Amino acid sequence: MSDTFTTTSRTTRFRFRIRNWELSLGVAMLGIIVIAGLFAPLLAPYPPNQIDILHSLQAPSFSHLMGTDFVGRDVFSRVLYGVRIDVFVVALITYAGLVIGVIIGTVAGYFGGWLDAIIGRVTDTVVSFPFIVLVLAVVAIVGPGLKGVAIGIVLVGWALYSRLARSEMLAMREQPFMLATRALGYSTPRAIFRHALPNLVRSSLVYSTVDVVVNMLVLAGMSYLGLGQQAPGADLGSIIASGQGYLLTAWWITTIPGTVLVLFGIGVSMIGDGLTRGELSMATV
Repeated sequence: MSDTFTTTSRTTRFRFRIRNWELSLGVAMLGIIVIAGLFAPLLAPYPPNQIDILHSLQAPSFSHLMGTDFVGRDVFSRVLYGVRIDVFVVALITYAGLVIGVIIGTVAGYFGGWLDAIIGRVTDTVVSFPFIVLVLAVVAIVGPGLKGVAIGIVLVGWALYSRLARSEMLAMREQPFMLATRALGYSTPRAIFRHALPNLVRSSLVYSTVDVVVNMLVLAGMSYLGLGQQAPGADLGSIIASGQGYLLTAWWITTIPGTVLVLFGIGVSMIGDGLTRGELSMATV
């Protein structure tokens, strides 16, 4: 009996480690990128917009770790500052949409009836509307820059979180602990925000790891098209766009920032996979 228990425990620990190596590696990758961006003023060897024509298009070296661009700006310094801007903006727009969507979906699912019907139709309309077209429309109204892109993404991003929270709330409101809040005479805000919301926000947090990657790509794409971060400021999309014309002669201007963008996406995706598998393993215990 004891041997069987010991073997089972070892197997459980082994599976736990195998399932969570993705989470650990993802946190490490994302942590390095985020910390590098946060401490960009300390880590950057040169100002990000410092022009040095005499040292333009230099390949990566000890003096310029990621080379220089067509006007001699240090690519490493620009990437650090670009990551700093992108991470801040993406985190802001993703979790602003999460908060708005989860609250709206939770309220709709709790009350049901005509309120749920109205919110459901609005959510369906937003989800069915072409995402990029709406972002471009907002940018056309507000003007090129991160502000317009951020507003456009938040206007669309909340809808999926709302639908997810509503579907879970419809089932959760019939659970015994939610019925007990009514029997004990708790107020509606207390029942929703103190008892229901903490139990249904987990799935939205897991989904947000996918949304972060999508929003990062959209932000980089808008900047690549010249609709995001405006010169002389730098983010990953604008840096990649600036090196497009020199791809064959100065590959590092585009390739290295693009690699950082890919590593960011892989790190966040691995965190999402690790969290999802962790929830599944906990549910099957």
